[in-house]
Amino acid sequence: MNNKVSMPPIISSSNNLKFFNNSVSQPEIIDALSDLKHRIFPRPFERLSSICNGRNLVGAEIGVCGGEHALSLLQNIDIEKLYLIDPYDMYDNYNEGIKHYGIDQATLTVSEINARKILHDYSHKITWIRKNSSDAVKDIVHQLDFVYIDGNHQENFVSDDIHNYLPIIKNGGVLGGHDFYNGFQREHDGVVNAVVRFIQNNQFQLRIELPDWWVEV
Repeated sequence: MNNKVSMPPIISSSNNLKFFNNSVSQPEIIDALSDLKHRIFPRPFERLSSICNGRNLVGAEIGVCGGEHALSLLQNIDIEKLYLIDPYDMYDNYNEGIKHYGIDQATLTVSEINARKILHDYSHKITWIRKNSSDAVKDIVHQLDFVYIDGNHQENFVSDDIHNYLPIIKNGGVLGGHDFYNGFQREHDGVVNAVVRFIQNNQFQLRIELPDWWVEV
């Protein structure tokens, strides 16, 4: 029995395609979109929110992993201090972490080593907080210009991050985060649900440019 799944044809006229052709499969398109959304910097949060024109910014990133996005923030906007928050530790109720990092500590340890290595040149601007974000908020001594949320993607954790960090953002600052999409990434449902519920309950204009979301406070 042949279980091979046939891929639907590209709908656009071949003459109108700029970067693809009709031989590109659906999985290849998904991979290309993932590259565009995650690996082409700077991300929309940096390019399109009001922080792109800010000076001497103080901000926080929740969920640092290998440090690539923190590096992009430091390279592309004017940052005076960046709080980097990540426990680098497996913990309960972290289903997405198990999917991406496995069930042991080794991968997260390597991620932390890589992050500290690629961010070494910016050490004078960085404060590392190796804690869960719910505990780390107590260690931040500044009012922040921005917070970027990319930690545990389950709905309750995203909601907690939003509500814990919103009060320490300056008037006119920006709150946002990663992975506001869930077409083929159902583990991101929690991000979408938490952000939508937050917007429903508050008077903010939601901005979205995949894969990022943000509001101006």
